[in-house]
Amino acid sequence: MHASTKCHKSSLSFLSSRIAFLGSCAIVLALAPAPRDVRAGSLISYQDAAPLGLERVWFAQARVDVSRHRVTNWVLYENNLLAATNGGLVQSFNAETGETLWTTQAGPLDQPAFGPAVSQDYVALVSGASLYTLDRASGRLLWSTSLGSAPAEAPALSNTDAYVPFLSGRIESYQLADPKKPTWYFQSVGRIFYPPSVSGELVTWPTSRGYLYVGQAGAPHVLYRIQTNSVAIAPPTEAFGLLFVAVQDGNVHCFKLLNGNEKWRYSMGFPATGRPGVVGERLYVASSEPMLHALEAVSGQELWDVPGITHFAAQGIKNVYGLDEGGRLVVINKETGQYIGTLPGPGRFKAVFNDYSDRIYLVDDRGLVQCLREMGAVEPTIHRRVEAAAEKPSEEAVPAEAEMPATDEQLDDSGFGAPEASPFSAEPSDDSDNPFGFE
Repeated sequence: MHASTKCHKSSLSFLSSRIAFLGSCAIVLALAPAPRDVRAGSLISYQDAAPLGLERVWFAQARVDVSRHRVTNWVLYENNLLAATNGGLVQSFNAETGETLWTTQAGPLDQPAFGPAVSQDYVALVSGASLYTLDRASGRLLWSTSLGSAPAEAPALSNTDAYVPFLSGRIESYQLADPKKPTWYFQSVGRIFYPPSVSGELVTWPTSRGYLYVGQAGAPHVLYRIQTNSVAIAPPTEAFGLLFVAVQDGNVHCFKLLNGNEKWRYSMGFPATGRPGVVGERLYVASSEPMLHALEAVSGQELWDVPGITHFAAQGIKNVYGLDEGGRLVVINKETGQYIGTLPGPGRFKAVFNDYSDRIYLVDDRGLVQCLREMGAVEPTIHRRVEAAAEKPSEEAVPAEAEMPATDEQLDDSGFGAPEASPFSAEPSDDSDNPFGFE
């Protein structure tokens, strides 16, 4: 046989074997399970949500470079849901549609950032040793200013001022209209590990020495301070002229806003995992036991408690929603506290704290956000307005603290203020005008 004919047959034989090999590979690949799309696999399907009376309204993805950064905080403020990364990127979503309204890089990418804080017109965060303020409507950077030293946590915003906490216990106020320098500062007793909180006309912040400071937000000065037997684990929640504070020893305290007197306290037995949520006349707080507790907000009377829930998420028309230890959504009957079900799937979600509306926002640190609602709840139910003015405390009944840094004599070797006796005795007194508690 001619050499060229042999070569031709050899080539055909090789080609046939390659085709057969590729065909077998195609069969194997067709039979093998498809690679799991992690992001798609994290989406809540209609089939999973419907048996629990829920539907997914929308989902969105925050802009984040996951090779370098993570979303560290989500904040709901009226019709805005805002995400902030540890690289200082802030993104604003329409909370009802999921539409991205704006995205702004505030501060350098390589500096840790805390925030965002939100008010009616402004958004603020701290990055490195600077405070950045954005226009809430457009996301435009309005100004930034150096703080002199690194802050301890996210700022808080009133309509006129930004409040920045420092680890030493110092808190500074900057006028939003003229931020060149702090207009007011105060040296607290103890260190600050949690961000301050603004509600109505009040600004409050807890310290590591068990003090809760209450100040006037619009014209900054301290009105009074409250001491508990343990450290607050989150900013307080204000409603009905009352302050609700969860502390590390497992107690939830309710104080009168006018004078700081304790109205009631409730023992959970385990530390809370977040701030109390007030929806209608109810207060919800979850503990590390884990357990979700439902109380009457004004009286402190227990309505029910449900085990297995570590975080409060939201209250709908029919049910209450929280997360279990695996980050799965748990559904509880609002009236009875009866367990209804758990959303199937791997979980690993976090929930945006929402005592403002009936929407449920499930998020993760890679920027995925999903909005759920009860079936048929086309229009959102608004539980309470963010900007509702708090009842103004009576300054005649609540002497202010000295608004100056602590002296060397007032600080112990650890940098904390000198210890003081607790202003509380064993039993509360509703009739006392003493702003520091009980007689």
